Amino acid sequence: MKVILEEQGLRDGFQTLSKIIPTTKKLEYINLLIEAGITRIQVASFVHPKLVPQMADAEEVCKNLKPKPGIIYSGLVLNKKGVERAIDTGLQHLACSISASDTHSQKNARLTLSEAKKTFQEMVKLSKANKITVRGGIQCAFGCRYEGIIDENHVLDMVEHHLDSGIDEIALADSTGMGNPKQLGELMSKVVEKAKDIPVILHLHNTENKGYANLYAAIEGGVQIFDTAFGGLGGCPFIKSATGNIATEDSANMIHQMGYQTGININKVAEISKELESTLGHELPGQLYKLLDNNTIKMI
Repeated sequence: MKVILEEQGLRDGFQTLSKIIPTTKKLEYINLLIEAGITRIQVASFVHPKLVPQMADAEEVCKNLKPKPGIIYSGLVLNKKGVERAIDTGLQHLACSISASDTHSQKNARLTLSEAKKTFQEMVKLSKANKITVRGGIQCAFGCRYEGIIDENHVLDMVEHHLDSGIDEIALADSTGMGNPKQLGELMSKVVEKAKDIPVILHLHNTENKGYANLYAAIEGGVQIFDTAFGGLGGCPFIKSATGNIATEDSANMIHQMGYQTGININKVAEISKELESTLGHELPGQLYKLLDNNTIKMI
């Protein structure tokens, strides 16, 4: 079985950094990730630059992307304005995402949950009218720092809402890292069953150090596509104490050890994390890149 990892470092990973990463450097990272075997890369989010300064160059990044066979470049949008901006760049894959938490929705997108669901349908309709592939996302699907536990039936109702809107893929996010393996395994198997032929994606954060256990549980539940970020970068600016995604190289290593394939060169991804560590001047949350010795990680 092949497990696909979508790289989120350029978007989720960079959005909380205090140091602004130049556009040219972002494009360099994208090319290096492709050389490492990554086939899906979320390159930017189309949000207000005053709220997320790291994403102020979203249009410039997208307009300088080089189309390559088998490579999917995507962007995150939270409202109709974001879709319009993305359309102008020629991007062919958008992640339209809303939160399962009303409180988080108001902090993250300035919309109530009811308003967000209506906006979501408008985003999908506009995207599809422009022949754009749509990934429908549900943030805080496994818990919210403001509201606590998110009811499973509420999440499944949102999955139905997204599927009925005509999306091409469905993605659930453990935005707060509150999910646990038992919860993840049970809910994701239901989502896979409900989605039928629609690909199911899981976005995991490692805030409570359960991200990799959750990855395993979700694979057992039938999920084959996961969001990761090189070096374990990431975190939502509008979630208290949010920390990074599960690291791309750490995830790929564990998946390979389990006997599955990703097509990813772990050493090359680790080299990118090592270089970024030097650029930022501090360690990243990921672990595996720290084992680099002469540009090689010795595997068991």
